Amino acid sequence: MKTIWQKAIASVFATVAFLLFIYRDAAEYTVKTWMDNGTYTHGFLIFPISIWLIWRKRKVLSAYTPVPSYRGIIAIILSALLWQIGHQAGAMVVEQYSVVFMIIASVWTLLGTEVFRLILFPMFFLLFSVPFGEALIPPMMNFTADFTVAALQLTGIPVYREGTFFSLPSGNWSVVEACSGLRYFVSSLTLGTLYAYLSYRSIARRIIFIAISALTPVIANGLRAYMIVMIGHLSGMRLATGVDHIIYGWIFFGIVMLLLFWLGSFFHDNLNDQPVPAPNPSQHQSYRFIPVLVAIAVPSLLSPLYAAHLDSKLGGPVKITLAAPSGSWQLDPAPLSDWVPHYLGSKAAISETYANDGDRVSLYIGYYRGQSRGSELVTSTNQLVTTSNREWGNLGEKKQTLNIDGQRVPMIEASLRSDKQRLIVWEWYWVDGRWVINPYVAKLLEAISRMAKGRDDSAVIMLAAPEHRKETLGNFAADMLPGIESSLKQATHEE
Repeated sequence: MKTIWQKAIASVFATVAFLLFIYRDAAEYTVKTWMDNGTYTHGFLIFPISIWLIWRKRKVLSAYTPVPSYRGIIAIILSALLWQIGHQAGAMVVEQYSVVFMIIASVWTLLGTEVFRLILFPMFFLLFSVPFGEALIPPMMNFTADFTVAALQLTGIPVYREGTFFSLPSGNWSVVEACSGLRYFVSSLTLGTLYAYLSYRSIARRIIFIAISALTPVIANGLRAYMIVMIGHLSGMRLATGVDHIIYGWIFFGIVMLLLFWLGSFFHDNLNDQPVPAPNPSQHQSYRFIPVLVAIAVPSLLSPLYAAHLDSKLGGPVKITLAAPSGSWQLDPAPLSDWVPHYLGSKAAISETYANDGDRVSLYIGYYRGQSRGSELVTSTNQLVTTSNREWGNLGEKKQTLNIDGQRVPMIEASLRSDKQRLIVWEWYWVDGRWVINPYVAKLLEAISRMAKGRDDSAVIMLAAPEHRKETLGNFAADMLPGIESSLKQATHEE
């Protein structure tokens, strides 16, 4: 029995090391994120915690014989396919989750279903090692702004709000990414999930506590923002506007978490009298693990090899030649504004201003090909306005639909402001010949195009006009968008 467990444990560690080496880009990016982003520093603890949770079960596990299960190979194949889609779409978080799923599926394959059931939670707890939640930042920022403004109004303080910016008689405030509460949410959800597992036997209690752990930091962050604004307002903007802003936030969050766990302790279950499952009567005392390791290695290797083959077909220079202006539109050498979209890594970019009988519109096109990390169309760093931009702010976005030559074209309408000017911006993605506004759909279309056609050409198109001349954008789009689309299709077939 001991010899088989030694082989099984050695096989598990060898397989994990193999997977982390084969998918080292995802592994290195994960570790780098742990190091660079304070929201995910807890990632360094996830694997040790999982190993400790398994070690706690060593007496029960020792009564079992690891019996490799080839059913886990199906999960490995599906995880490798998911990684392929994530890689081709340039979705690193999908790649990261896929690697973790492969590790989980490999442990299932090597140890068998009976043993795997006993360590189910420690294995799936590994999913918390993946940095997640960036997509939650915009809605969490909006919720924090909604909560803070509503609380201020209930307090009787007049507030003027535009998007995530709001003004009080004492000064101006804004909810930026750091104020979204994502850091508190991730920390609370991770700790709450671990606490629920260690404290409760009932599945219902665990789920309820985890749900409360996810909801509490969202509400608490709204209260934190409200209290910080109140401290600033009542102190004449002398307090809670600098480093103490952050300190107050963490102190408040620490108190909230202590209260959460203290309340949770009143419903603590006695876990010492849990029934121990009967050990499996396995007869495979001399099972050979080499064939299982080979079965794991084959699909794990094929996916990155195929990805390298597809990547080798991508690339090449890009040349965009815009069609001649339509209608009465003419190129105008004077820029419309000093706003520039924060889109990086494009293979070609065009920024022009057009005029028509006093109306002016700016056009921006960023064209992407052979996308890789740092040069992707859809990424959290590509934005109309970054939160660190001191000149411009994004007041909000909404979905709209245009009807051009009988074609319904979806687009995003954003309101931008600076101290000098206000703009209305219309934005689209153009992916594989389709107009798209959903970033997840855009990523999926890019992945399908890369795997089916061996190319990932795509672009972002933006039109901007002064806020009081919004109708100008509709006139410009009706005249120019068909020509722009034709130019993009032409660029796709030129290398």
